[in-house]
Amino acid sequence: MRIKKFFLHTDNIDRDSFVWNMTGSMIMAFQSVIMLMILTRILGLYEAGLFTIAYANANLFLTIGKYGMRNFQVSDVTGQFSFHEYRLSRAVTTIVMLLVAVIYVIYVGDKNQYTLEKSLIIIWMCIFKAVDAFEDVYHGLYQRSGRLDVAGKLLTVRLGLTLIIFGAGLFVLKDLLLSLVISTVATAILFALFIKWSYGEFVQVREERKPFISVRHLLQICFPLFLGSFLAFYIGNAPKYAIDSILNDELQACYGFIAMPVFVIGLLNSFIFNPMIYKMSVMWNEGKRKQFVKKLSVQVLIVAGITATCIVGAYFLGVPVLSFLYNTDLAQYKAELLILLLGGGFLALSGLLTTMITIIRCQKRLMAGYVIVAVLAYVLSEKAVERYSIMGAAMLYLLLMAALCAVFMGMFIDGVIRKGKTNEKEG
Repeated sequence: MRIKKFFLHTDNIDRDSFVWNMTGSMIMAFQSVIMLMILTRILGLYEAGLFTIAYANANLFLTIGKYGMRNFQVSDVTGQFSFHEYRLSRAVTTIVMLLVAVIYVIYVGDKNQYTLEKSLIIIWMCIFKAVDAFEDVYHGLYQRSGRLDVAGKLLTVRLGLTLIIFGAGLFVLKDLLLSLVISTVATAILFALFIKWSYGEFVQVREERKPFISVRHLLQICFPLFLGSFLAFYIGNAPKYAIDSILNDELQACYGFIAMPVFVIGLLNSFIFNPMIYKMSVMWNEGKRKQFVKKLSVQVLIVAGITATCIVGAYFLGVPVLSFLYNTDLAQYKAELLILLLGGGFLALSGLLTTMITIIRCQKRLMAGYVIVAVLAYVLSEKAVERYSIMGAAMLYLLLMAALCAVFMGMFIDGVIRKGKTNEKEG
């Protein structure tokens, strides 16, 4: 079969892994941007607002589905757990994800007086994202088998076709809910077909099926990874939840539009920084502390430079470009856009610091940082938005990202000092 051959064949695994993984990741990162661009042109601001909060909620619950397990699975080179156990655990977390989503919609829908349409859109968006959650465990298997190129191709093609189906559904039906239902069914079918064509190439022998107690142990081990990713996503989207509670869906859409460029800073920074992670890990393990800190300082300056460039560009071009992309006049939100971009710089810096804290093996402390800032977000979110509307949401985002940076910077400095003293005593 030609399609199967396309997914599995490669002349250069390293090259194709980089290209296809980057392509799939880019489509995933800009999926909501593309869907919103189509949505605002065919329907309007109200539907865009519904989509924005539904997508934010679905991605929050997606952290339950994925459970932060992908990197643990890929790095399990000794085979501590079998793929059967990873897959069974993912089935459990995906089911929990959907149950939590339904309970949340029932509770918040009653509190915020959701319409039936809005509640159904959020639930179906969570089902839509549940496919991503379950697919991820197969992609982890392929990556661990040295074939990230296969995972990248599967993700790219499925997401690309799903976006086309979603856009066509909106164009023909002029209905967000029906288009989302059709897209969800379509993406589930594509997932099933693609896994059927690829899975057999990676599991040649029947695995030993261990008791469910092994799955429970796996979930216990990965719980800190899940909680960290869940809290991080909640903190980043706290302004959206406050807007959903206090303001209307039209303003939710406008906030979503001006918040889109925030993630560009982190994306650009990751392209520059990711290739350096291994080298910096070696530096630290070899005791080259000064070189390590110097490299980090350079990266901090790069983040600052990227952030400053994006802010300057947004000052002159941000509003016209975003207004064109989303077919909405956003001139009154120029200040909020610039504030959010500054927050995006702090977001990129906090991501850099979490990686550095992991390299120096102080990652257990990260949970405390996320909990502190999550509590701050919970306490301040609705107050800020109720008093200052969209400006309050933007200032809140900046405050939360700056707080994360401050907490993680303190943890990093303390960790470097402690590790240095420990090494001196051992020496």
